[in-house]
Amino acid sequence: MSAPRVSLFVVDTGPLITLAAADSLDYLLFPNVPVVIPDAVFYEATRDVGKLGAQSVINWVKAHHAEIEIAVTEIYTIYDAARQVNPAVRMPHMGEQAAIEVIEEPGRLQGDDVAILLCEEAAITRRITINQPDSIVEMTTMDLLRALEREQRINSADAVFERAEKSGRSPSRIEKFGDHDPEIRDAVRETLASLQKGYGGRAER
Repeated sequence: MSAPRVSLFVVDTGPLITLAAADSLDYLLFPNVPVVIPDAVFYEATRDVGKLGAQSVINWVKAHHAEIEIAVTEIYTIYDAARQVNPAVRMPHMGEQAAIEVIEEPGRLQGDDVAILLCEEAAITRRITINQPDSIVEMTTMDLLRALEREQRINSADAVFERAEKSGRSPSRIEKFGDHDPEIRDAVRETLASLQKGYGGRAER
């Protein structure tokens, strides 16, 4: 039996900024699964290139454009058109709305597909309507780093947060993965471990 297809969806800006501040954005690629960033989330993380991490995120996406999908959404398209008319226009929670739109997109998740929703503060799972709700798993930045540490892909999750803090970031250390059903946790761990080993996943240097 083939392993489920796993994708990593970055559904708020927190993980991008934290990992950029720690010079660790490549860690998002370590599981060797598709990385999907809704266009509105990317915009919110990079619209002010003078802010911490913004330019690093831009450069990282350019350098890995073959591995990262900036998913186009209607909500961001509407916002972008509106700001051409009125640059001061604001759309609260646009990133979260765009993330929901991407995940609910017909054909995005099929069969046994698993969607890891990476976030620091957002809690959007209950707002997503799809046919297979059990295929969605929320993980925080710390959750992902703990998983990579457990599989010996990185040396220390805490060290990443320390680097971010030294750069001026105050990242959330929330962990959500432990709230999931034990069977779901074990399945995700086994899937990530097999993907990393089966595809020669990157390791921290």
